[in-house]
Amino acid sequence: MNYETQSQNGALKLPQTTVFSEMSSDLLIFIRSWCGDDLQQKVLNEITRYLSATDADLEVTSPFEHVENLSSIANKVRVALLMANEALYGENKDQYKYGYEVAICFKKLNEVCIASVGRFSFNYQKKGKLLQLYESAGFADDLTLLPSQLLGIEKSLEIKINSISKTDLETVEIKSNFDEDTYWISNIKNF
Repeated sequence: MNYETQSQNGALKLPQTTVFSEMSSDLLIFIRSWCGDDLQQKVLNEITRYLSATDADLEVTSPFEHVENLSSIANKVRVALLMANEALYGENKDQYKYGYEVAICFKKLNEVCIASVGRFSFNYQKKGKLLQLYESAGFADDLTLLPSQLLGIEKSLEIKINSISKTDLETVEIKSNFDEDTYWISNIKNF
């Protein structure tokens, strides 16, 4: 997969979003830190370690139950995010220090899984039609620049997750915006 990003900060400033391409470009991880990059590598390591292990061994056990209405790949991405959240939550247990927005695009076989925690919306284009999967969070996120959901802040975590067939898939757009002058967009192609 290839990606292109663009961003603009108006009067409000979004933190920088760092993009990591892992597993021979089949895994893209977008991380936005709200309290410094101290544990950004820990987030990346937790996610890639679990997804790499499940890619190599189909019998990897999970500390979290699988959700029946998600595909096998989507469940693996979900568990990877839950494990990263658990690791960060341990760092924040006594005092809130770290919070991260994370979006993932993972390609496996004929499926593309997209997932996020934080202020991300997802659109994709197939056969020239632009379709929306998720909007950019909820009403609470529109009231303040800081998103209502961050990785590592609470023990429970709301993950937006879905998977789509890569057949005829042209692009996936991941976007964060606060107003028309403050936004971040990444377009992913070549599935």
